Amino acid sequence: MSDTEDLAALNDRLMAKNHALAEALSRAGKELTKAKSQLAQLAQPPLTFATMVKVDSTRTDEDGIQHASAEVISGTRRMVVPVASNVNAARLTAGATVMLNEKLVLVEQRDADTVGQIRSVKQVLDDGRLIVTDASGNPVLIRRSGALAYAGINQGDRIIVDPSVRLAIEALPAEGDKDLVLEETPDVTFADIGGLDSEIGRIRDAVQLPFQHRALFERYDLKPPKGVLLYGPPGNGKTMIAKAVANALCEGGYDTNGDGSISPAETRVKGVFLSVKGPELLNKYVGESERLIRLIFQRARERAADGNPVVVFIDEMDSLLRTRGSGVSSDVETTIVPQFLSELDGVESLDNVMVIGASNRVDMIDPAVLRPGRLDVKIRVGRPKTNQAIAIVDHYLTDDLPLEDGVDAHALSAVLVHDIYGTSERRHLCDVQEENGQWHALFLADVVSGAMLKNIVDRAKTRAVKESIETGLDVALTVPLLAAAVEDEYRETRDSMADVDPEQWSRINGMDPIRRIRTAE
Repeated sequence: MSDTEDLAALNDRLMAKNHALAEALSRAGKELTKAKSQLAQLAQPPLTFATMVKVDSTRTDEDGIQHASAEVISGTRRMVVPVASNVNAARLTAGATVMLNEKLVLVEQRDADTVGQIRSVKQVLDDGRLIVTDASGNPVLIRRSGALAYAGINQGDRIIVDPSVRLAIEALPAEGDKDLVLEETPDVTFADIGGLDSEIGRIRDAVQLPFQHRALFERYDLKPPKGVLLYGPPGNGKTMIAKAVANALCEGGYDTNGDGSISPAETRVKGVFLSVKGPELLNKYVGESERLIRLIFQRARERAADGNPVVVFIDEMDSLLRTRGSGVSSDVETTIVPQFLSELDGVESLDNVMVIGASNRVDMIDPAVLRPGRLDVKIRVGRPKTNQAIAIVDHYLTDDLPLEDGVDAHALSAVLVHDIYGTSERRHLCDVQEENGQWHALFLADVVSGAMLKNIVDRAKTRAVKESIETGLDVALTVPLLAAAVEDEYRETRDSMADVDPEQWSRINGMDPIRRIRTAE
C-alpha cells in the first residue's frame, strides 16, 4: 500500500514539474516572439520627411490598382517619387508633409509643418505667386501651398515657408504691434499741467479745432496741420502735453461729416492716440525700420477710416529722423527719413491723422521733416519762469497735505520757487565759457525744469514721511524742510556738472554752445 502511495505522490510531483516547465516554456515563447517583434521594429529603415509639391502623374490599371508619382522636396533635393498604392494620390496637397521609405516611395501624408522660416510678402503676382524677402531684404519668388491657394495675402503679410523656401506653407496673423504702437488713453489732463498755458493753447488750436469745427475749416479753405513738433530742454512737459492731448481726444464730440454741428452719434466718436517710441523703430536689418513705419501709418489710416481722429505721437523723434548724412557708423536715416516723408505726404492721404513729435534735439532732425506742410506747428516748451514755476509747484503742494500752521500751500510754493531762482552765491552751479571766450555764471535757475521742481517737492515729502515714521506723528511740510530739499537738489546738480561734456550738455539743454565748464568750489 505504501509503494502505491509513494508512486502516486511521485507522479503528482512530476506532473506539477511538467506543468511548471510547460508554463515556463510558454512564457519563453512569448518573450521570444516579443523580442523578435521588437527586433523587427528596430530593424525597420528610417522614413524621410519631405514636402509635397504636386502630383506628377496618376493612372489606374485594369485591376483597379493606382499607379501615381509625385514631385516632392526633401531638404534641398527636388525629386519625382512613386506613390504607394495604399495612399490616395487625389488627396495629396501641395505643402503637406509626406513620408518616404528607404526606396524613396511616398508611403504616408501628414499635416503641413507648423514651424519654419518666416518671410515677409513684398509683392503678390497676378498668378498668385509671391515675392517674399528675408530680414536682410533678399527677395525670393515662391508658390503657394494648397492651404493658401485661395487665401487673401497682401503686401507686408508674414508667412511660413518650407525648408527649401519654394512654398508658402502658412499665413501668420497680423504682426502684433502693441510693443511699438501703444493705443492708450492716458489719465493726464490739461488741468494737471501747470505753467504752460500758452503752449497748451497753441497745441489745442492745432489738434482739436480742425476736428471740432470741420465745417469752418472747409468754409475758409483751411487745411489742418499734418504735424506738430514739441521741442525744448528735457523735463519740461512735452510728453505730458501729448498725453493730455490724448485724453482730450477721448472725450469725443467731433464734427466728422463737416455739417457744422455735432450730432448725438458724433458725440460718441472718440479720438485715437497712437504712441510710438522712436528708438524702438530702429532695427539693424535693412528695410525693417521702414516696414515698421509703414505698419504704424497703415494702422493710423485704418482707425481714421472709421471716422475717428487719430494722433500719432512719436517720442524722441530725433533718434529716428536724424539729418541725412549725419550718421557716424551707419546712415540708416537715408532710407528712414524718405519713408516717413512718403507716408506723411505721399499718394495715400492722411485724412483725420495728425503726427505729434517730441524732441530735445531739434537741431538733429532732418530739415525736410521740419519744413512747412509737414510739421507745420512748432511749439517750444522751454524752462519755466518764476510765475510758471509757482504754478507747477502748486500742483504738488496742495492744502490737503500736512502743512505748517498758518501757512497755505501757495505761499509755500512761492517761498520754494524764490529759493530756487535766487542768483546768490549759494545757488551758483558753475561758470561756463561760451564760444566767444566770455565767461558767465550759471545758477540753479538756469537749469531748472518742471521735472526738477516735482523732484524737489518729492524730496521734501520723503523727508516728512521718514520723520513721521520716527516720531509716530504727522510731520508738517515746513519752509526749512523745503529749503533742505532745494539744497540737496542744488548739491547733486552742481556735482554732476563736473562730469558732463560741455558741448553736448549745452545742446541737449537748449543753450548756446559752451566750450568749457568751471565748477564752483
